Amino acid sequence: MRTSTGRSVAALLGVMTALSLGLGTVVASTTLRGLAAAPSVRRIDLSGSHIRYSSVALGDLNGDGVDDIVVGGSDGKVHAYRGTGAKLWDYDTGNASIESKAAIGDINADGWNEVVVGVGSTFTGSAPGGVWAFDHNGGKLWSYASGDFNGDHVADGVYSSPALADVDGNDGGKLEIIYGSWDAHIRVLNDSGTLLWQKFVSDTVWSSPAIGDIDRDGKLEIAIGADSTRAGGGGMQDGGRLWVLNGENGSNVPGFPKQIDEVIYSSPALGDITGDGWLDVVVGTGNCWSVPACAPPPGGTHPVTKALYGWDHNGNPLPGWPITLSDFAFASPSLADLDGDDALEVMINTTDGYVRAYNVNGSYVSGWPKYTTPATNASPVVADLNGDENLELALPCNWNLLVWDRTGTGLWALGTNYTVNGTPAVGDVDGDGKMELVVGGGRNVAGYPGAIYIWDLNDAPSTSPAPWPAFRRDSLNHARYPMAQLSVYPSWILVLHQDGSGSSETAYLWVSNNGDGTIDWQVDSKPSEATLTPDSGTVGWSPQSIQVDISVGGYGPGLYDLGDIVISATGEGEAVVGSPVTIPVTLYVGDVHRAFLPLALFQY
Repeated sequence: MRTSTGRSVAALLGVMTALSLGLGTVVASTTLRGLAAAPSVRRIDLSGSHIRYSSVALGDLNGDGVDDIVVGGSDGKVHAYRGTGAKLWDYDTGNASIESKAAIGDINADGWNEVVVGVGSTFTGSAPGGVWAFDHNGGKLWSYASGDFNGDHVADGVYSSPALADVDGNDGGKLEIIYGSWDAHIRVLNDSGTLLWQKFVSDTVWSSPAIGDIDRDGKLEIAIGADSTRAGGGGMQDGGRLWVLNGENGSNVPGFPKQIDEVIYSSPALGDITGDGWLDVVVGTGNCWSVPACAPPPGGTHPVTKALYGWDHNGNPLPGWPITLSDFAFASPSLADLDGDDALEVMINTTDGYVRAYNVNGSYVSGWPKYTTPATNASPVVADLNGDENLELALPCNWNLLVWDRTGTGLWALGTNYTVNGTPAVGDVDGDGKMELVVGGGRNVAGYPGAIYIWDLNDAPSTSPAPWPAFRRDSLNHARYPMAQLSVYPSWILVLHQDGSGSSETAYLWVSNNGDGTIDWQVDSKPSEATLTPDSGTVGWSPQSIQVDISVGGYGPGLYDLGDIVISATGEGEAVVGSPVTIPVTLYVGDVHRAFLPLALFQY
């Protein structure tokens, strides 16, 4: 884990000057291109062992409106700090190392964010694993122990990063905890730590869940990878499976699971890759079934496919997918419009050291891939890190964080004191209105204690684009690229006017966002006879009504096409799915007869 050779990675991208590696100093950050100086770094020294694979989570724990930092240590400690360096709390879960990323969210609807983390590691196989939950002050709420799938009389570990979501929709917005475990279960817990449901998948689960309404039924589904073996029965084969499950009860979504010939240690990401208005699922694999020490009987090893997989919401492979890779992708994909072409690209790194960016058709984004050594199983983060309104990509590489611009040109090699294996995160953690880049690691001193490194991105305002700023993308670990969708109802307005009865008629439209978050909508054009109130706004899931007043003065009996109302919408400054919407307006003038249904019908 600890190696001074990590510093030589800068030779691939530029020359790095090293400072002393003693306490309180770090390897110098190096500017690889003259557009902007490398950011300055701060270090928080932790009271515990180094951070091995746990990725940092950002979320507001103390209610001050500023994101705090949570990360798990290789000694089982959970650390919570403010971005200023002030300690909030830590909690020692025991001897089992923490390799997962914590989830931060208000699981019990008490107005405060809680922290939920998976516990367990192959490095500490004799220590019990499971899931732990803490209140915002670091007090333990509950823990849920895993089963013992491998028969060693120890609760199996949870490498999976839990996700928080209201998948049952029946408890006032409280959030359930979704995760996979090495005890061969995909599990959903209530906010109180009791079991809602679990699904036995016959083999270990390393993958983390992604959460989204994949089949657009108005409810959340869960996408997660797992190992599989023919010994599990039920038509399973030696390899791995991508499961998509209904969140409320764990039943299979039609078209899934998908069987492949290699394990799925990688964690899936959700996004509208093809631009058809539906969520797609993309995921890497792992490396087991070609390794004799890993592949179990009865089949043992077999030829495996090194690929990046993608499926649509029906379980069909995306056109041209899977994408063949030169090595395995244990890492998890990140999604963003990296090159500014108004389409999502997929970023992932492989175990041969290549960092890759793909278009939807499987071709490389211009300037990619890039080679690094040694390789990492961390995942890329994508955000505007230097305030140029373009996206950069950051990824750990041994002792450093490497940063490239969207064309693959190296910007910075950001040095630390120790090996960095977890995925960094981007956010404003000190409330200065500027972005920071945060990662967990260690210090190259006796005992190799833990540390958090924070780079001040002073040229990047906190409002800078950050489409995939952390592992699993957000503090709830949903791993879903937001997919806003404009919806306007009805799709046609027919105005009926009794000839001679007045000068205007009123109709209504309802506008809503059938996707994530909120959207900003506006009326782009309308017939001259129409007045819309309001003519712009911001809307989420709950529909917003628009009053449409139609002036009918000057129209005699007949049917008239008045023209179209055109409404557009944007989310995060970009046009959303379904925008613009065109609503034809038709006016009828003549005799209008209205019939009213009775309030009750009786059968004799």
